Amino acid sequence: MKNFLRNKRALGTSVANLIVITATVLLSLTVTTFAMNITASQVQKESMYIASSHIWYVNSTYSIGAIAATNTGPTDIVLTRLVIKGMQCAWNGETNFVVYCKEQNSPGDLPFVANLTREDNVIAISNSTYTFTATSEGLTLKSGWTIMFYIVIPECIMVYDLGTPVRITLATTQAVYCTETNVQTS
Repeated sequence: MKNFLRNKRALGTSVANLIVITATVLLSLTVTTFAMNITASQVQKESMYIASSHIWYVNSTYSIGAIAATNTGPTDIVLTRLVIKGMQCAWNGETNFVVYCKEQNSPGDLPFVANLTREDNVIAISNSTYTFTATSEGLTLKSGWTIMFYIVIPECIMVYDLGTPVRITLATTQAVYCTETNVQTS
């Protein structure tokens, strides 16, 4: 026992450093993997596809936008905000309002509609008729369903916007979905 305690030999500095670095890397990888698994399992996956978007200029006080979006994710989506050309659209405002229809299957491209009202609007799309109603705040969209919007946009779209791309943004509780569309004439 005395010989063991008197022995001056030990591991080299480089070998000791290598052991400490390896232990540190393994411990940090374990903690990082654990944290990523916890956070990934807590976040609900959300995915939406904007299938169709149009903006029609009618005159200096009246323009119409149309958007069709499909929930392609595994969870329901809550739509919180709609922005066209940087202006937030009121869901049910005085001069700016939105009408919508939810369907399980996507009906196709949305046509131009001349006169929209806050009352129920019956619109023919691809040889079928759909009833569009005025919105309220916090629209929900089930997984696999499609929502179609018609938006009355006063004084936002000008004659100078014809042929230029305009950004449309749909915001949900977890994400923001953007698309651009060229302004068309009615």
